[in-house]
Amino acid sequence: MTKLLSANLLRLRKSMLFWGCLILMLLLGAGFTLQRYWEQAAYAQFGQLSYLDEVLFRHGLLIGIVMAVFVPLFFGTEYSDGALRNKMVVGHSRLSIYFANLITAVAASFTFCAAYILAVLALGVPLLNGIRLAAAQCALFMLGTLALAAAFSALYTFVAMLCARKAASAVACILGVFLLLFAGIYINSRLNAPEFLREYSIAADGQVVEEEPKPNPQYPRGMEREVYQFLYDFLPGCQSIQYGDMSVENPALLAAYSLGILVVSAGAGAALFKRKDLK
Repeated sequence: MTKLLSANLLRLRKSMLFWGCLILMLLLGAGFTLQRYWEQAAYAQFGQLSYLDEVLFRHGLLIGIVMAVFVPLFFGTEYSDGALRNKMVVGHSRLSIYFANLITAVAASFTFCAAYILAVLALGVPLLNGIRLAAAQCALFMLGTLALAAAFSALYTFVAMLCARKAASAVACILGVFLLLFAGIYINSRLNAPEFLREYSIAADGQVVEEEPKPNPQYPRGMEREVYQFLYDFLPGCQSIQYGDMSVENPALLAAYSLGILVVSAGAGAALFKRKDLK
C-alpha cells in the first residue's frame, strides 16, 4: 500500500483539480473573513462585533461540496485510463487499492480544511476579535469538522470506486451532498419551529388584541422530535449546517457519528469493491 499511497500523492501534486480546490478553499476562507470584517465596520455604531470563531469552522459546511467534486473526478480517471487494472496486474490487491484511495481522499480533505483555516487566521487575527470558545471546546469543534471531512471522503470514495463511469459518480456525489444539505435545512427549520403560534385580532374599538397561543402543528413532539434530532446530529449534511451557523451543542457526539459513518462506509465499500467485476 505504501507504493500506492506514494503514487497517489504524486498525482495530487501534479493535479490541477487538487490545486484548484486548494485555491478555492483559500479564497473562500479569505472571503468569509473579509465579509465579517465589513459587516462589523458597517454596524460598528450599533456595537456589533465579529469574532474569529464565527468563520473559522465554516469549512465544515464547504468541505462536503468541494470533496463531492474532487473525489469522483480524481479517482474516476483510474477506470477511464486503465490505471486501476494496471495496479492489479502488477500485484496490488483490491483492498490495498481501495484503502490507499480512501486515505488519499481523507488527506486531501484535511489539506483543503487546513487551507481554509490558514486563510481565516491570516486575515482574521488582525481584523476580527478573538475566539469566544474555550480551548477545549475549540479543539472539539476542530476534531469534529475533520471527522466530518473524513466521513464525506469515505462516502464519495465508496461511490467513485464502485461506479466505473466518472460522470455518473460525479453527478451522484454532487446531487447527494446537496440533498443532504437540503435535508439539514429542512430538519433545522422543523426543530426550530415555535411550539405555540400567536394570533391577533382587532377588537370593536380598533385595538389589536392578542389571542391565546395555539399549538403549532409543525412543531415536532415526543418520538418525532427525537427522530429529527438524531438525524440532525447523524447526517453529514445536517452536521455541515450546524458547523456553518455555529449551532453545535455536542461536537463530541457529532464527531463520533462521523467516525461511525467513516468506518461503515469504508468497510462496505471495500467489501463490495473486492467482489466488483472490473472488466
